[in-house]
Amino acid sequence: MEQLLSEIMILRDGQTPPAGITTPPRQARWYDTFSYIANPERFCSQNLEKYGPIFNTGVFGSKTIFVGSARANQMVLNGDSKYTEIALPDTTMDMFGEYSLFQRPALHRERKNALAPGLTGEILAGYRPRINTTIIDGLSKWTNTGKISLYPAVEKICFEVLVPLLLGVSLDDTNPKSFEGLPLANSNQLKSLYKTYFDGFYGLSKWKSPLTSYGRGLKARAKLLEFMRAVIAKRRLSQGEINPKADFLSMMLVNQQQNPDGIFSDALIENQCLLQLWASHYEISALVSSLIYQLGRFPQILDKLRSEQAKVVGELSNSKTFSSEQLKQMVFLEAVIKETLRINPPSSTANRRLTQSVVLDGILYAKGCTIIAEPRLAHIMPEHFHQPELFEAERFLPPRNEGRMYEFIPFGGGVHACLGAQMAMTITKIFANHLIYLFDWQLTGEASFVQFPLKKIKNNYQIILQKR
Repeated sequence: MEQLLSEIMILRDGQTPPAGITTPPRQARWYDTFSYIANPERFCSQNLEKYGPIFNTGVFGSKTIFVGSARANQMVLNGDSKYTEIALPDTTMDMFGEYSLFQRPALHRERKNALAPGLTGEILAGYRPRINTTIIDGLSKWTNTGKISLYPAVEKICFEVLVPLLLGVSLDDTNPKSFEGLPLANSNQLKSLYKTYFDGFYGLSKWKSPLTSYGRGLKARAKLLEFMRAVIAKRRLSQGEINPKADFLSMMLVNQQQNPDGIFSDALIENQCLLQLWASHYEISALVSSLIYQLGRFPQILDKLRSEQAKVVGELSNSKTFSSEQLKQMVFLEAVIKETLRINPPSSTANRRLTQSVVLDGILYAKGCTIIAEPRLAHIMPEHFHQPELFEAERFLPPRNEGRMYEFIPFGGGVHACLGAQMAMTITKIFANHLIYLFDWQLTGEASFVQFPLKKIKNNYQIILQKR
């Protein structure tokens, strides 16, 4: 019995659980979805305090078990094809589309392995000089002194970084020719479509009507796919041989040329262009703006980052390009970014549905339930992080070495771990290095955050900038 209670036990249909097994506490409530959407952090912290890190909810209209403990997270994030399947709301699955990584589980590993090289490793390292240049150019347009709206200013630069890296085109609103052959006239139209599309992810009704966020989201998705088809057509008509290491789209197009009957169909390429730009843009913009806010709260941390930068890089110039090796040596910067992700995880991990009942640590997770490994639980548990209410980047460094696997899950884990995690960290590190070299800044009070579906500082929050 002890062996069964300490390891995952998968129950056959009709099999009786061992004696002494319990079920997660708390009864699902009709208003759980509204409480969770209104403030996921408050929902998680209040239930953690009352029921512990594993509890039942009625979020999104079904029995949903939230988990935060490391062993339960590991169980959830590694169950695909064995005892779990993806279980996002129907509206969300429709927005992701048939060719997303969440659809067709049998193809997931093949698709992810094929896509990963365009966002990691050697190809990602090759993006670094362009990331540096674009961020320097974007920051040069920030005012020398005075207030700026933090999130919109960061978002603009992140958009200018990501579009060329992912699509291989530049969308320059000052140059109408950059939009020739495309169904949109400026980048604001593209961003507006993405906002409408994202609003449809958690629509409460699947009514395909312009009166519902779901209906508007589907219409925006269709227009975004039309835009991506036009971009792809434009790239194919461009002169010269396509370099598979130049950008994410080029990698997919070359693979398609080399293996026309392989995984990279036109539909997959279009859908991945849409999804990668959406996910990368929103999550990286949210992370960078949250990092800037946290550094404004703790000037002593900013001083330590500048000392680390000086030690690693030495004499700087405004055009400095940070090498991969230099970024790797900035261990305190990485710890600060991780602590920002711990305090402000952008979103929850993907929902799973149990296809078999399982038992772990004496708790029964019943077949048919939805289960979520929730970073807003895992990241505030004292069992995982000492004094989790404090912002302490040192927790990720020796000798503390907190944030072990399945305790720190800002990018999920298992086979559905975020494909763009390495790119997000690289862009954030480069952005932070240029920012702390060029500017000082002060906060204008406590920031308010949009809480759901992705946590980010509200657009109207401002900081006071001063060029160094």
